[in-house]
Amino acid sequence: MADFKPYAAYARGLVGCRANPRSDEEFADYIIRHGGSPNGSDVAHDWDFADAGKGKLSLLFPAVMEIFPDCFPGPAQLTGDCVSRAAANCLLLSLGMEIADGRPDEVTGQVEGPPVLPTPGVENGVVSSESLWAWRGWPGPGYDSDGWVCSEAAKVASEIGFLVRKPYPDLKIDLTKYTEETIRIGGSRHPGDRWLAESKKHVARTATFVKGREQARDFIAAGFGIFNCSSLGFEKTRNEDGVSRQVGTWHHAQCFHGYDDRPETVAKYGEPLVLWLNCCNRWNPGPRLIRGTTIDIPHGAFWSLASTIDRCQCIALSSVAGWPRRQHTTFGATGNV
Repeated sequence: MADFKPYAAYARGLVGCRANPRSDEEFADYIIRHGGSPNGSDVAHDWDFADAGKGKLSLLFPAVMEIFPDCFPGPAQLTGDCVSRAAANCLLLSLGMEIADGRPDEVTGQVEGPPVLPTPGVENGVVSSESLWAWRGWPGPGYDSDGWVCSEAAKVASEIGFLVRKPYPDLKIDLTKYTEETIRIGGSRHPGDRWLAESKKHVARTATFVKGREQARDFIAAGFGIFNCSSLGFEKTRNEDGVSRQVGTWHHAQCFHGYDDRPETVAKYGEPLVLWLNCCNRWNPGPRLIRGTTIDIPHGAFWSLASTIDRCQCIALSSVAGWPRRQHTTFGATGNV
């Protein structure tokens, strides 16, 4: 709501994400029944991108922000909807990378351009997190309180789909901006069939669980966004390299959109770094320039030790029917991934 302060709320103990092993099992079963694998290691090897990020600096946001300028960091949370916000950012990353890659969609055979959106729709994140949040509790009863489960949000993105940030006159809603009105849509009363039909135009056709830092590294290097649920809190200020230490506890969902496995980074920090994206807007001051480059990380983002990944539940989403390695620049290393 208007007085909602995300950083303070999570520090005080707001439960924005919850663990639910049964939901995880149901989503894994859903993936298998639809021809996929819930094992990220198998996916990386089957699609030939295992070790794709080894020794490299891999960044998704530069290509995505060329397609959708100023899409990051997006507006600050207005309620405890971090899971839907993180899933929406993950979808945005994979969608943007697919568009930047320029290859025909494996199902339609078409080379798809970006959706036509009003400028505020891009600045508010392109993918409407409320269009996911509205279905929390599905397929059971909905609810209006805070919190959700990462695997349940991923199943909504995969089976129900999502809407983008524009007006929908036929649905009598305008999702251009993330507002106190739009976050109240759905919940205890799930949207109806007309909304469902529109959502199914945009789905994550493939998904998998990603376990550990090396799998996350390779999915990012291959051009796929990852979102996570964890109990990890972080410092509010970035250091000279844009790094924030893990401190305290937040029951919070965020997104990964970069990985630094360069030898010089490992030498300085003792391990690689992963780039986190929060959904609190410009919440964390400090330098943003990536060491050895002329590239600034987005506002709201921060690097942290890659070992933090090992304490997260991570899910990768792809909008195409498979996991083709996207062609994008590998910064700070020779060649492309």
